[in-house]
Amino acid sequence: MEQILTPLNHREIEYNARRLSGDNIPDSFLYQGEAAKMLFDWISQTGSKVFDDDLIMDYGTDCLRLYLLFENTPKENDAPFYESWNEGALEGMYKFLGRYRRMILAASAWNRQGNYSAVTRESLDTMHCALERARQKIEKCIRRGNTMPNRHNIVSALMELLNVLQEELKIGELVNKVRKHAIDAAVRKKEHDNETNVCAGGNEAVTQICRDFVILMAPIACDLSKLLWIEIG
Repeated sequence: MEQILTPLNHREIEYNARRLSGDNIPDSFLYQGEAAKMLFDWISQTGSKVFDDDLIMDYGTDCLRLYLLFENTPKENDAPFYESWNEGALEGMYKFLGRYRRMILAASAWNRQGNYSAVTRESLDTMHCALERARQKIEKCIRRGNTMPNRHNIVSALMELLNVLQEELKIGELVNKVRKHAIDAAVRKKEHDNETNVCAGGNEAVTQICRDFVILMAPIACDLSKLLWIEIG
């Protein structure tokens, strides 16, 4: 549970994602569906050529890919290069990835203990509708073409989706309990819990919602999504 509060460490995330690549995580995970593959191609064509070593050290490549979808793309001949990136926007993207990570980790830990067994059908329907709404918006933006407004709308759709999932899964309440070191009260203990198996006593519908969100994020935040995919199971 403590890892939920651990700050985002992109260097460790990228290292572990590379280490876990291969048999554990198929390449198709990054672009499940034609729209996701096109989105991944957009970022590949636009981003890697302009990544600055200092920015990679500060924010990580996941954050920079996300930034390129949300902001004007810096060019290699911009002067000074480092200052051509909006640092305030970079910080915003970094925090968004941190929220994404905390939500998946917290939901997985809570679900492993069976604490989503009483989640209402209304709440599940709200999350399913939010996922489908985001998926349709992303696909619509991709069909319209690789322009800054369309890329911006893709990231906005993911941010809106995260807000809905956080609210319905009560992530804020869980994280607050962890911060207060009330882990025993926050997570109901069971004698034979398997900490590596999210489905042990969990709600499969919640597990699938988390999987679907990670799949939507995977073309953008490749490294982080690989690790979270392993966490979900």
